[in-house]
This record gives sequence, C-alpha cells and structure tokens, in this order.
Amino acid sequence: QIPPHYITATMPKKVLIVVTSADKMGADHATGFWHEEMAGPYYVFVDAGLSVDIASPAGGSPPVDAGSVTDQFKTENDKRFEQDAAAAAKLAKSLKLSEVDLGSYDAIFLAGGHGTYTDFTNVVPDAVSKMAAAGKVVAAVCHGPTGLLDAKAADGTPLIKGKKVAGFTDAEEGQVGLAEKVPYLLEAKMRSLGADFQVGDPWTSKAVRDGNLVTGQNPQSSVEAAKLVLAALS
Repeated sequence: QIPPHYITATMPKKVLIVVTSADKMGADHATGFWHEEMAGPYYVFVDAGLSVDIASPAGGSPPVDAGSVTDQFKTENDKRFEQDAAAAAKLAKSLKLSEVDLGSYDAIFLAGGHGTYTDFTNVVPDAVSKMAAAGKVVAAVCHGPTGLLDAKAADGTPLIKGKKVAGFTDAEEGQVGLAEKVPYLLEAKMRSLGADFQVGDPWTSKAVRDGNLVTGQNPQSSVEAAKLVLAALS
C-alpha cells in the first residue's frame, strides 16, 4: 500500500497553456497565436518535469501567426517543437477550454498573438478567475494578458488591480504598426484597470511576478515568464 501523501508528492504539477483560436483580428488582419509564446514556455515546463496540456477557445488545431515562424522570428524552441511529434499532436488537438477540468491544473499560461483580441473574452477570463480563486498560478505573456482584463478577484474587482504586471507595450504596438488597428492598446487598458504596469525596453525580456500572477512583456519574455511560473509553483 503506497501512502497517499507519497502519491501526491510524486505526481507532476500540471500546466495548461492557452492559445487563441482566432486567425483574424478585425475584418482583415491575418493573425493567430505567436508560436514562441507557446513553444518557449512549453519546453520550460516539460524540461522541468511538469505535465503540459494545450487548450484554445474553440479546441482543435489553432492558427499560428505566420509571421512568428518566419526565419526572422523563429526561435530554437519553435524549431524543437516542429520536430517534436508528441508536442505537435498535442497542439493539433488542443482541448476546448470550456470543457477542461481546471481543477486538475496547478497553473494556466496564456500565450499571445493578436488573435487574442478576438477570442480571449468570456471563456478565457472566466477560466482565469476560477484558477485565481482556487489559489492557482495565473500567467500571461505579450498579448496573452487580454485574457486577464475581464478576470475578477474574489471581491469582484479586476484581478490585475493593484498588481505589478507586464504586457505588450504601447510603444511596441506602435513599432509593429498596429496601434491604429488593435481594438485597444493593452498597456493603456491594463493601466486603466488599476494595474501597476511595468515597462521594459522594447523587444527585451521583461517578466514580472506578483504573488501567483505572472506576466511577460513580449515574445522575448516568454521563457523568463515561464521560469517565474516554476518559481511560483515550487
């Protein structure tokens, strides 16, 4: 007979990475999820011995932002993921977020990409609110924090109010030429909700942990943010 505490102690922690199902922002801007923001954290977690699942609002095969896998932006994590049959299969059959048993996960990690503006509403902030209420780790990188905006703390106030956070900056949005196309500027919106927004230099790694809330600024921050999730889980 194995003691119950031994079983609990040896079971790997579980992380749910959430990516967008939207391949467009607005009527005509082709987008999807930014691949490094999924692949980088995926390997930080897997290499640390954690169990990782991938979910999306619609389930099934989510659209990758084609720009994120060009030679200019493709990372070693992206290349590793492409060669990893098990990982690729997991992505191709992403779980439908509304059907996921959130209680079995220790952390949720929201990857970015401009598609999040389209569908990181309703089911995503609802999942985030439930995870936060259960004392689990909530993380998001780049545009992933769009899924935090409507999430609530136990008292009904915005989850990010008064919290140190990072996210894609207004300066970076201007530099990619989409400041006029996005429905709102993420940094400005997070500030308006009372968040203590932390800004790093454009296109450099900047990740912030405030208790069980972890956020990162841009694709370059994906791995650092995932490492802060490991710290929060330890």
